[in-house]
Amino acid sequence: MTLRLSSLSEVAERFDAIVLDQWGVLHDGTCPYPRAVAALERLRARGTRLAVLSNSGKRAAPNLDRIAAMGFAPDLFDSVMTSGEALYQDIAAGRVQPRALFPIERSSHDAQAWASGLAVNLVTDLSHADGVLLMGLPDAADLTAIQTRLDQALALDLPVFCTNPDRASPRADGQLVT
Repeated sequence: MTLRLSSLSEVAERFDAIVLDQWGVLHDGTCPYPRAVAALERLRARGTRLAVLSNSGKRAAPNLDRIAAMGFAPDLFDSVMTSGEALYQDIAAGRVQPRALFPIERSSHDAQAWASGLAVNLVTDLSHADGVLLMGLPDAADLTAIQTRLDQALALDLPVFCTNPDRASPRADGQLVT
């Protein structure tokens, strides 16, 4: 059965814990959605456990910092987990073992911050990589150049570790970057 809600409060008391996405649910990438902070504060005050689950290519801590900077108190959340964090933990535990990754990132130095603490080298030449780290694309990305890099990675039979598979990302004022 599908239930159309106008507010999370209509069903929140049925649950001990609620898992939320961040982009497009809590915020638009720039600021929280109206009443989102107050709604989560009310849920937390009544004892609801809250978690953020995101396909962000970055690790959990920078995502918590981002939402905290938007006005969500860090102690609202029992857990923050991202796809970037999942890959980081898999590499740290030896479940995935790349030694040299060619990064494709949304912002300069995202990959460097992400890889801190790992025994992984970030390389600028695909021929020296044993995998591609695809964290996201800049808003004004040259898609032809990125496609060329991915085609080269395919020709080299390199695995692509995609920590942010978004086809589109919400931005302020309802803009959607594709």
